[in-house]
Amino acid sequence: MAPPPRKRSKTTERPEEITFDNSARAEYLTGFHKRKQARIKHAQEQAVKREKEERVAQRKELRQQRKEDLERHVAEVNRMLKEANPDLQSSSDDEGDEGGEWNGIEEGGEEQKHEDVVDREEEYVDEDKYTTVTVETVDIDRDGFKKRPAGDEDDEEDGEDEDVEGRDATNEAGGEADAKKANGKRVWTKERPKTDKPKKKKFRYESKAERKVTRDKQKAKSRTQAQARKAKGK
Repeated sequence: MAPPPRKRSKTTERPEEITFDNSARAEYLTGFHKRKQARIKHAQEQAVKREKEERVAQRKELRQQRKEDLERHVAEVNRMLKEANPDLQSSSDDEGDEGGEWNGIEEGGEEQKHEDVVDREEEYVDEDKYTTVTVETVDIDRDGFKKRPAGDEDDEEDGEDEDVEGRDATNEAGGEADAKKANGKRVWTKERPKTDKPKKKKFRYESKAERKVTRDKQKAKSRTQAQARKAKGK
């Protein structure tokens, strides 16, 4: 039986000499922990980056959703207003058609805003139905309708109410103090009296010398009591 043929190498050229880089070999053999820590750090950085991108995408989606909800809400409000008062809608359309170039905000815009506030009731009588419609100016936001204030009257009323409450509280406190001075006793009220609370005594650890003195005193006292008991027993 003939011997098997020799396998010929595919590469015809062979390097004459193979040299090893001792520094690279040492770095490879001693750098396992360093490379592991580098991989861990890289993975953490990638995780933080992905999390940040996800948060950005989530916020963008939330803003888009809120915008769409607001647009739907505004469209629904406009539809309801058109159904409630079609004459008002047609007049507003006519004004929009007649309007020309916008010249900016005119002076007295704030006063005009308060004058244009609509707050009235209209009655519509039909043969079979009787309907009362309340028309008022409202502001629209994400939470729904909000009635627009007619002016600063509410703020002034609130300020007057706060002044009256402050005067009443001052008079009540003064009357309580006068009654206490006259009778020498505190008048009972629902409010808790404003008195200074006694300060708690701060806890303090004894030093080594102080503990020794205390033990000596206790021992001397115990000896005195023991001698007294012995003398009494005799």
